[in-house]
Amino acid sequence: MKATQSLEIIESMLQESKKSLHRNSFYFILWGLLMVPAGIAESLLIDSPNFWLIWPIMGIIGGIISMIYGMKEGKRTGTVTSGDRIISYTWGAFVFCLVFVIVFSLSLRIPPHTLILMLAGMATFISGGISKFKPFVYGGIAMEIGALACAFVVAPEYQGYVSASSLFVGYVIPGFMLKKAEDGQA
Repeated sequence: MKATQSLEIIESMLQESKKSLHRNSFYFILWGLLMVPAGIAESLLIDSPNFWLIWPIMGIIGGIISMIYGMKEGKRTGTVTSGDRIISYTWGAFVFCLVFVIVFSLSLRIPPHTLILMLAGMATFISGGISKFKPFVYGGIAMEIGALACAFVVAPEYQGYVSASSLFVGYVIPGFMLKKAEDGQA
């Protein structure tokens, strides 16, 4: 195989990854629009005894909606590209680590914001880099900055606000930009 053929294959895989990410704009918008209000509500209700319940409630709602949408979308698209696999493995690893981080944080009785933002930022950054979609690269960086702020600057009672703003910049804005690009291609 010649070098030009190898480069063509790699470029083809990158284009597939971009198309795969475009088909997933729904998830970024959904999770952003669920988790942004959850972060705000957490900080507003932090003095209430069960303020933390907003997170599992929104997580369950998002999980159910994602599962239903994913099953419908899987039937509709049919084929799985290498780009789909890359995105799927990235976010599958994220979900596994997310569950671990939540359980770990709860067992130590520490706020999970830092670690969750770090993981979400990493997965978003990777997805944006693979697909060459800069808004997700920048969104991933925004979430990493939010993670640093939660770790070293912001008091626990305000970390919900930091999470909300980081997820808005990292998921919602790029998600709608991706949706717009997706609709423009249709």
